Amino acid sequence: MLYLVGAGIYDTFEMCNSTRILKSCDRIYLESFTSPISDKFIDILKTTVGPEKKIEFVKRWFVEDGRQILDESKTLDVGLISYGDPTIATTFTELRIRAIKNKIDVKVVHAASGITSLVGECGLQIYKIGKMVTMMEERQSAISVYSTVFSNLNVNCHTIILTEYRQGDDGSVFFLKPNNMMSRLLDVEKDIMYGFVSEDSFLIVLSRIGTDEQKIFSGKIKSLLELDYGNGPHAIIFPSKFHFTEEDAVLNLTENIDAPTDNTVMIKSVSDHMLNKYEPMIRNEIKQIRESIASRNSNKAQIELLENAEFYLDDAVQFFRQGKKELAILSIGYADGLVDSIKQMLEVE
Repeated sequence: MLYLVGAGIYDTFEMCNSTRILKSCDRIYLESFTSPISDKFIDILKTTVGPEKKIEFVKRWFVEDGRQILDESKTLDVGLISYGDPTIATTFTELRIRAIKNKIDVKVVHAASGITSLVGECGLQIYKIGKMVTMMEERQSAISVYSTVFSNLNVNCHTIILTEYRQGDDGSVFFLKPNNMMSRLLDVEKDIMYGFVSEDSFLIVLSRIGTDEQKIFSGKIKSLLELDYGNGPHAIIFPSKFHFTEEDAVLNLTENIDAPTDNTVMIKSVSDHMLNKYEPMIRNEIKQIRESIASRNSNKAQIELLENAEFYLDDAVQFFRQGKKELAILSIGYADGLVDSIKQMLEVE
């Protein structure tokens, strides 16, 4: 049988059910690639299960491969311990499904989750949490985080941004610093320019949640960039518009530097950006084409196409004002297509 056992988020091991199960296991594996496991927790775990139980520390590849764990679980009781709640990490869900497909009994022993604790510790409402994302070192990751925050803000949802954590073969530990994350979001803003990230954006930075060294800071990016957050793990919450109870919680449950602000004030949808960018650009092209047509004595069909392109642009603006943004974008596309066809006709002439 395979037991997926949550270690919770604290440095203690207090779950009676977990203790009973692990004491009965023939094999006990402990992973720390999803999040670090403290030495204090390991010492308590060894004392709890007894000196006769060997606890094997395993790497990411061992769990992802999973074959040894599954083979042993066919005839033995195997316990796999992970940080937080084991059902949060996709690796363990995948292993659980593989076990079930192989007719192996699986029991999940739930524990406190680091994810829900991030939300609860700063007093946010869980049903206002949008899609979660992780910031990695590579540049593409920052773009993905930026896009996720943008999408969440459009539906007034907070974004949890987890930070990269990894262990080196030499035992070294790497945590991506919150300062680095914030700087990279500002850099992406300079490139994409959706206009919702600035030094005045209000964030919540959470470090080492569940430990005695837990710290939670809140404030504007320009204030948070100056702080030293120490060792990880870290997470950042990019909030949307606060409910008044959330705002009160942030003021009282975090080390608050700046008054909470509404990050949705500057948000515009993709359709907003497209209309603001392409509508004036296409109108300018129409103006240039009209001048070219006048000098060439072009035929009536070209003039009619040009007029139709202008009508589509007018429709786009009208649809946008009515909140029919999909129709607005379609109209922009039709106008752009007509303008391109006229330009090609003029090139042929």
